[in-house]
Amino acid sequence: MQNITSRALIALSIVYGATIAILAISGADFVGKFAAIGGITIGVLWALRAVLGSKTSA
Repeated sequence: MQNITSRALIALSIVYGATIAILAISGADFVGKFAAIGGITIGVLWALRAVLGSKTSA
């Protein structure tokens, strides 16, 4: 299960990074807010995966 969540989070991070790049290149006005909200969300997901993953594997 951890392998699946790791791959999903890696894919999500790559797609999110590409989305930020596209928005920045296109000159979108809301790229800062999108980057902040998305960065916090992905960071929380990675943290939850680390915390919950360490409890289940121990």
